Amino acid sequence: MKLIKTLLPAVTALIFTACSVNQVDAPKKELNTNLKEDRDYLAIVGRTNTLHIIDSKEQKVIRSCNLKGTHGAGAMVVSPNGQEAYVLQDRMQAIYGYDLNTCENTFSTSLTQGNTRGIAIFSIAISKDGKELYTIYSPSQKSIDQYKILDPVFAVFNPKAGLNAKATRTFKAPRQTTILMTGYNGEVYASGPDIYKLNPKNGEVNVAAKLRNWTKAKHSQPDVLAMWPIGNVSNEFLTMYTAAKFADEKQSMETAEFVWGATRIDLKTGEVEQENFAPIESIMFTGMTHPKDSNLLYGVLTDLTKFDRKNQKVIKRVYLDHTYYCLNFATDGSKLYIGGTYNDIAIYNPDTLDKIGNIALPSGDTGASTLQVFRVSK
Repeated sequence: MKLIKTLLPAVTALIFTACSVNQVDAPKKELNTNLKEDRDYLAIVGRTNTLHIIDSKEQKVIRSCNLKGTHGAGAMVVSPNGQEAYVLQDRMQAIYGYDLNTCENTFSTSLTQGNTRGIAIFSIAISKDGKELYTIYSPSQKSIDQYKILDPVFAVFNPKAGLNAKATRTFKAPRQTTILMTGYNGEVYASGPDIYKLNPKNGEVNVAAKLRNWTKAKHSQPDVLAMWPIGNVSNEFLTMYTAAKFADEKQSMETAEFVWGATRIDLKTGEVEQENFAPIESIMFTGMTHPKDSNLLYGVLTDLTKFDRKNQKVIKRVYLDHTYYCLNFATDGSKLYIGGTYNDIAIYNPDTLDKIGNIALPSGDTGASTLQVFRVSK
């Protein structure tokens, strides 16, 4: 995996380097009008510890909520009814919940207690009925002369438990997990050395799809970047991988082809697909399939590319004004949004990849924040 190892330092630098850009003046006050049910909204966290809510019809920020605690990395999920957002904060050591109509802080829990520090690496999810909130965090116990690494914890919370909430259930979890997603069957999917399926009722863990431990013929071990909990609009848990595809059983790197692939779990049916979809021609941070056609996959970083998964080819590629880490779709699939990195969200036509709009964000760049798209229901 010489190519991948060479690219890793650049990828890491791109994620964690702060961006210096011209800023837009922040709204003078928070708006109190309720969000409407007839449109999509976008949500993203800025580095000034601010949650921005964007009206898709107006294509502008209508609300900026000043968050409690300190900034994390911007990992965030929205409740199924579009009324609340839950954000990993305090350097990923706490979860806070906010009412999206009033910006009120309605939920909080600290993963760090006493001399035991708990960190959740982009690990946050909410059940499809909105009744449970999940995270997997890694605790370490600090003493005078050492840190003791404890078993990772899969924690279940009641999102209506208010401030300083305690977990309703906890279980031992697999190590090295990052993003979580919830299926309609009640299971929780977690990305780690493999993709795991966790039962939040009893803590049972099964492998939903193999990654590090796969036995894919004539392929090297895959490399995966999983930091953005997106996919709800397309009802999928999707992680992209890169791997070397060998010409024969000798597994010579001299004749290997480097490929992109995706592991996709349908959140409605639980069906798992794991296939290559294109040769490596550029680096991507996030990918997502079209809500109306799961054969069409879109990936983004320095360019925005549309792929035909079945035929393993590029349909179209456009180069961007700057890097964007995260993408998401309008709920009807009519628009493609890309965000993260700087202080704007770009809008593209997913059919043609023509740019059709741009939304300026106030008060700071967005770094590695999650870009969520949601609708409001009662």
